[in-house]
Amino acid sequence: MAELVSGANTELSGTVISMELPGPFDLSALVLGPDGRVSGDRDMVFYNQRSAPGVMLRATPGSPAIELDLSRLRPGAERVVLVASPADGVTPFGRLPSPQATVSAAGRTVATLRPPPLGTQTVLQIAEIYRRGPGWKLRALGAGYADGLAGLARDFGVDVDDSPPAPAPGRSAQVPASGRSAPVPPPAAPGDVLAEVLALTNAERARAGLAALTAEPRLAAAAARHSADMAARGFFAHDTPEGISVADRVRAAGYDYSVVAENIAAGQRTAREVVAGWMDSPGHRANILRPQVRQLGVGRVEGGEYGVYWTQVFGSPR
Repeated sequence: MAELVSGANTELSGTVISMELPGPFDLSALVLGPDGRVSGDRDMVFYNQRSAPGVMLRATPGSPAIELDLSRLRPGAERVVLVASPADGVTPFGRLPSPQATVSAAGRTVATLRPPPLGTQTVLQIAEIYRRGPGWKLRALGAGYADGLAGLARDFGVDVDDSPPAPAPGRSAQVPASGRSAPVPPPAAPGDVLAEVLALTNAERARAGLAALTAEPRLAAAAARHSADMAARGFFAHDTPEGISVADRVRAAGYDYSVVAENIAAGQRTAREVVAGWMDSPGHRANILRPQVRQLGVGRVEGGEYGVYWTQVFGSPR
């Protein structure tokens, strides 16, 4: 039996697989096609929809399990991502026992999965089972989301509905990996939201002993244009489909830089959600805490597939 840390993988024998997660957790599964996205509700297994072709959730309190028959997955399925969330829907993983799962195949335990230390996250990708040639492999993941289902929406195309149904007695309103989220508060005025992103970003820098960033209108213009472009044309990337980069956008806005960097996000409804999500991602966190940057522009545009697109552009003038 192997103990897998994040990123490690192992071969699976046979096609009948199960994963059990003891503790105060819920389990969910997402069935993904070659594009790495769900095709619809049929690809989501959670406590309100406990089965899909080849996937079954055993929602035993204190010991949930996902059971897979990989030979019976829907046509085109290439990956199954296994997702954990707190059983109460709200307690962050940092205040719960470490979610350590056990994977069995062909009737024997083949691996335990040990995620990295967790903090404010409330949704966690535990593992993925994916095709490799004629067989299947297991990879430990450990990617968490402090912004909850919005993070899954970004990564896998889960549809996040702003008006969830009432919870069943004794259950939280959150539905792990179900495509539904808690009610979203009314949006603040755009200028207030962008100012709040700057303030929250500077609060994180202050905690790290770094100087505050000042607002820069040319960087803000570049950020706003990129958010609008992603929403209008349906892509989510730092470079446009034509290959235009953040450096190109900043120069076009008339900003002569010595250092430039960019964070993007999609789906989060509030400034607090988006900054928490960035801080929970190593690459985005590094940009926020980069000592060399002095100025910041923030763009937020509503619309498109994810409902809202965010961009931060960091810079230092030449």
